[in-house]
Amino acid sequence: MDKVEHALAFGWAHPILSAAALLLGCVVSYAVYLLGCAIVLPRLSPLRDLPGPPPESLLYGNVKRILQDPPGVPHIEWNDKYGGVVQYRGFFGETRLLLFDPTALNHVLLSNAYDYPKPEEVRGDLALILGRGVLFAEGEDHRRQRRIMNPSFGPAHLRELVPSFFEHANELRDVWKDLIAQGHSDEKVWKDEEKAQEYARTKPEGEALVNVIAWLNRLTLDIIGDAGFGYRFDAVAQHNNALGAAFSSMFSPRAAARKPTPYRIMLQRTIGFFVRKLPILKIADWVPNERFKQVREGFRTVQSESDKIIQLKMNDAVEKDGVESVRAGKDLIALLLKSTQGEGKAKMTQAELRGQLTTFLLAGHETTSTALTWTLLTLSRQPEAQEKLRREIRAARRKARSEGREELESRELDALPYLDGVAREILRLEAPVSATVRHAGKDDFIPLGTPVRSRSNPDRLISSIPIKKGQTVFIPILAVNRSKKIFGDDAHEFRPERWMQSENAEGKKIEGGVGVYSQILTFLAGPRSCIGYKFAVLELKAILSVLIDNFEFSLRDPDFEVEHRSIIVTRPLVVGEETDGNKMPLRVRLAKRDEE
Repeated sequence: MDKVEHALAFGWAHPILSAAALLLGCVVSYAVYLLGCAIVLPRLSPLRDLPGPPPESLLYGNVKRILQDPPGVPHIEWNDKYGGVVQYRGFFGETRLLLFDPTALNHVLLSNAYDYPKPEEVRGDLALILGRGVLFAEGEDHRRQRRIMNPSFGPAHLRELVPSFFEHANELRDVWKDLIAQGHSDEKVWKDEEKAQEYARTKPEGEALVNVIAWLNRLTLDIIGDAGFGYRFDAVAQHNNALGAAFSSMFSPRAAARKPTPYRIMLQRTIGFFVRKLPILKIADWVPNERFKQVREGFRTVQSESDKIIQLKMNDAVEKDGVESVRAGKDLIALLLKSTQGEGKAKMTQAELRGQLTTFLLAGHETTSTALTWTLLTLSRQPEAQEKLRREIRAARRKARSEGREELESRELDALPYLDGVAREILRLEAPVSATVRHAGKDDFIPLGTPVRSRSNPDRLISSIPIKKGQTVFIPILAVNRSKKIFGDDAHEFRPERWMQSENAEGKKIEGGVGVYSQILTFLAGPRSCIGYKFAVLELKAILSVLIDNFEFSLRDPDFEVEHRSIIVTRPLVVGEETDGNKMPLRVRLAKRDEE
């Protein structure tokens, strides 16, 4: 009987052992393949003779350093050390190209932009979060979508939006005045309970402790809803709304607190690969990872709210003036609705329409609110600059009131030199998106404006780079914005005067940079540059003009330290309080008037 049982057991075990052996063989083979890639591929790469840092890991290359340091810091160091073009290692020996040279950047972003699309995994991630809007599109689809939306961002239409910017900024002003009158402190402005109690006992009269990033998120959401889509979220007034909650869940405190690691990045890329390749299985719905769940649920809410906006605007237009009314107007929602009824190059699909709304709702308010947050932190650290800006804004407002107007016009906002300098300087130093990536759609040669020395033969200069189809090209936005060759040895400093010729020590214009805006790369360059950059700059100036006129901002406490953490957008984390998530607690007081 024992022999029979043994035979039966072996009969069952044999196929299991065979399958296990096959699986083990596959794993070993794959590991050997990856190890071979890590060792062999760098030696075969046409970029192997370019200067760059040595890999720190056979499997991870230089990825760990990039992930662990603040955004842009390794790139800045490599630019200083190796010059305008750098090669470094990604996962499993992948050689990545890092561009700082303006001529090379112009080649990739302007002259040949559609030959360097976003990699598939990046487009897939964008589709997961934003849908199939203009950030997702490539080639002719991108040209068509830009052509449809361009009239919404023309100068004439933007001028008409300024009153909306001021309306919502003034609403936030009134709310903050009430908070000051109440001696209010927002939630989670302190991690240390003892410090919170000490502040409560000693708090100066006429001061509020405000988590400005939370309020600015609400403000810019209200503005993009109203100015872009004629839809009122009332986020400032109501504090809570579905979209605000969705965005918060997609950038949760837990996700913000943990620094990314090579392992997590590899896991996310692997899951993302199967999500994209097997969409019919809806793998994203089954992934147990909490981060995926938050992003998925947040995106569903954003989609749902976008659908509500589309349906509401369509019903309003048809009910009021008939179907033809949808074909009128140059505001974004009117143009989008009109495009769904167009033909050929004037037509946009329903999926694309929804994608545009999710894109502008998220990208159109998160980036501006983040830039404003860094601005208020910077001005809190430099009270002299804050006061200089306040004097300029108040002088312009007095002039407007003498002409019978309560608010500034777009031309007046653009004519204020120090406000303009502050806007340019903060967008240079604190670009909301610190980097982007492209890959070569075909074999190419990228020219260099300044040759670099060969790694193998320092006496030989390299003036152009051979590129193979599929090569990853990394665009270090933040590092390019802080280039000492363009902005001088003080490129890392906040100095608005550098943009003011009258106060520029050299009396020269800033030249040699790359970008659709102000020689900086914050809004990229060429046909793939940010379509709404003029909207964003004007919005930032309008909001600043209201807040700085009415309030004084200062740091929560003297040992206040803030870390930059990038999850799509670079947001602040208070050092030692990372588990509270992204926050920016500042002391806010009413600014004294000249007559006081």
